[in-house]
Amino acid sequence: MPVPSTTLFGTLREDPITSFFALPPSANEGEPPAFATPTHPGGIVAFGADSGVIASEDDLNDQFVLFQFSGEEGAALLEPSSVKPRIKGSEQAPDVLAKLQLAAFHIGENEEIDKNTRATIRLDFGKDDKSNSRLDTLFWSIAAGLNLYNSAKTKKAEPKDLNADLSAAFSRRPIEIPGGLGRFSFEVVKHEEPKWWQRVFSFLQSGTGQLLTSTLGFPAITSQAISFINELVGRLQSDKPSVLFRSRPLVLALSEMARDDFTGGATGVSVGALNPGFCLLARGRDYQGLITHDPVFMASYGVIKPKTVTLPDFLAGRYENPFKDMTYAVLKVGCRETKIDTAMLWG
Repeated sequence: MPVPSTTLFGTLREDPITSFFALPPSANEGEPPAFATPTHPGGIVAFGADSGVIASEDDLNDQFVLFQFSGEEGAALLEPSSVKPRIKGSEQAPDVLAKLQLAAFHIGENEEIDKNTRATIRLDFGKDDKSNSRLDTLFWSIAAGLNLYNSAKTKKAEPKDLNADLSAAFSRRPIEIPGGLGRFSFEVVKHEEPKWWQRVFSFLQSGTGQLLTSTLGFPAITSQAISFINELVGRLQSDKPSVLFRSRPLVLALSEMARDDFTGGATGVSVGALNPGFCLLARGRDYQGLITHDPVFMASYGVIKPKTVTLPDFLAGRYENPFKDMTYAVLKVGCRETKIDTAMLWG
């Protein structure tokens, strides 16, 4: 049996992390490693695991972070603890229904992509164990294939072509988050086309419409079932995979009530949250470049551009693109509050 890693992002994927904002500690205590953020002057933003470990800068380099496009004046992109939940939540509607769309997947120009390059997306979303809800902890898991090389055009796939309504994998059944406190995990592994794909997915060999291949959805399953899916996707290990994204699960409050339940109403503390709208998944190493250039998502093209770049300059390519070597995904998130009918769940 392999020895589990003792680092924050080792093999124990079930140990989630939480982004949180807090007032700065005294000078004698020092500050934990964290992202510097312009949206929290005078405070700190750190990422901590349930085990009590605080993420170091090295830990965060390859950790995905889910940033929210603000859509308001000020910073164009908000890190999780800067997001104020728009969904209130109440005793009458304490739960949240969610749906996800992969709006675009951008491959950094420095990534080596040839005609045999494929990728596997893994996404798990469900209730976090720390939720106040007494309903069972179930996860909604997706495994999908990406053709990162467009054989028809003999070049890398365009970001706008790598998109999908991920809720279709669940027959459009919404993802149920009891209590509104969610645990979100996303990873993408690049590899050559493996044999097991040919058994699980049905592929067409050309055409831009087949860049995103069949999506397998596993709704409302237990953590034990997640382990089975991990084993299935883990067969990529024999195909010399290269990780584009890999992370610990991220704890996110989807409602104001879930956030307040998590923090216990403590003043000066705010945990990561997620609102309906567009969000960006990017590695921690890219964070400073992102907040420096204030990205705006150009949905028709599937890419982000600096906020200061005008539309004519963007269309003509008359600017230096600071995001060209970043590998990132854009998700569209839909959420609404509800009260899950336990009578329907248990009969």
